[in-house]
Amino acid sequence: MGGRVALRLRVVGVVQGVGFRPFVYRLAVSRGVAGYVR
Repeated sequence: MGGRVALRLRVVGVVQGVGFRPFVYRLAVSRGVAGYVR
C-alpha cells in the first residue's frame, strides 16, 4: 500500500482551552498527515 488517501474532516463543538490546534498539529505531523485549514 502506501498510496495517498483523501479525506475531508469537519471538527465541530466547543473546544475548551487554547491547546487544541497545537495538539492536532502535533498529532498530524507524527502521522505524516498533510493538508490545510479553511
